Amino acid sequence: MTEPDTHRLIFLFFAERPTRESAMRTLDAFSGVQNAYLGTSDAHSDQASMWTRNPTGKLTSGRLALEFSDAAIDWQHAVDVAAQLGAEVHWCKGATPLTPPLLTQETFSGTMQLCCFERREGLSDEALEQIWFQEHVQVALDTQNTLGYRQNLVLRSSHDQLDGIVEEHFSIEAASSLTAFFANGDDEVKMMSNIHVLTESSERLLDLERSSVIHMTEHRLR
Repeated sequence: MTEPDTHRLIFLFFAERPTRESAMRTLDAFSGVQNAYLGTSDAHSDQASMWTRNPTGKLTSGRLALEFSDAAIDWQHAVDVAAQLGAEVHWCKGATPLTPPLLTQETFSGTMQLCCFERREGLSDEALEQIWFQEHVQVALDTQNTLGYRQNLVLRSSHDQLDGIVEEHFSIEAASSLTAFFANGDDEVKMMSNIHVLTESSERLLDLERSSVIHMTEHRLR
């Protein structure tokens, strides 16, 4: 079980991919940034293209996440910066149940799975947070070979409202292997069981037909 412990400003890009240089300029536009992560779809992350899901027809090409300990933000400034970047921005309450093995200025050797979702119809704010942060998170960690897991409960959005943004880190072996993703080794029975358990738990909180998934290459900027 986890509790939200930080806030994140997440910029999502859909056309032009963000560069490290533009990301660093964006980072400098805000004070109090504790950590910063840049994710881009590229030749490395394309190795995990089998996991891409795009039922909404709106798939991200990049993500910039800035972490703050302060719950206050100049929202209009964030919206203005996003407009300059040609991005959407989302202000999120976040938790990190499993910290990815990534130091400042490093690039993750595997891939980062980004899932942008809308909640299951009829689910209240309180139920969404309870199920996701207190109940589903351990299921996700137990049924996948996850090396890092971040949760982002969306509080404000500059464009279409999302309810959650999930960031999960996997080894490069999991990019093209179901068993490497869902089971440790070649245990197909365990793999199928884990897929069933994870899907059943996921459907308690999110609408799979309004949830996009793409893998990216993750760079830690700060």
